[in-house]
Amino acid sequence: MSMFTDGHEAIMTPLYDTFLIREPLRDDPFAVTHNPSDIPTLIEVYSKAIIHFTDRNRQRAVERLQYELARLLIQDQKWKKALKILVPLWESTSWRREGWWALLGALADQVTNVARRCGDGETVVKVEWESMCNCKLLA
Repeated sequence: MSMFTDGHEAIMTPLYDTFLIREPLRDDPFAVTHNPSDIPTLIEVYSKAIIHFTDRNRQRAVERLQYELARLLIQDQKWKKALKILVPLWESTSWRREGWWALLGALADQVTNVARRCGDGETVVKVEWESMCNCKLLA
C-alpha cells in the first residue's frame, strides 16, 4: 500500500520502492525551489560541500554543486555572484565533453538569463553562439 495519496504514486508503487527513492518520473532536482529563509544556510552548506569535493577531485559533484549554488543565488536575486559561478562552470564543464546535452542546455539557459540581468552582453553572445552552432544543445 502506498504512503502517498496521489493516484499516480499509488499506480507506480508496485514498480518502485518509493520509501527508498522517488520515482524517476517525479524526481526533478532542477525544479526545486527553496524557502527564502533557508537560502543563506543552504549557500553556506553548498559552498563547504564544493570545497570538500574539490579537495577530493570529484569534478562531477563539484560541477553539480556549483550549478545548484548558482540556482540558490539566482533565487535570492544575487545575479552577479551567480554569474561568477556560472561563467567558469560554462567554460570548463565536463558535461560538454561527456555529451550531457540536457544538463548543458539547462546551464546555457541559466548563464544567458543571468548574464542578461547583469548586462553582460559578451557572455550572452558567447553562450548563444555556441548553442546555435551545436544542435545537440537545442534537442
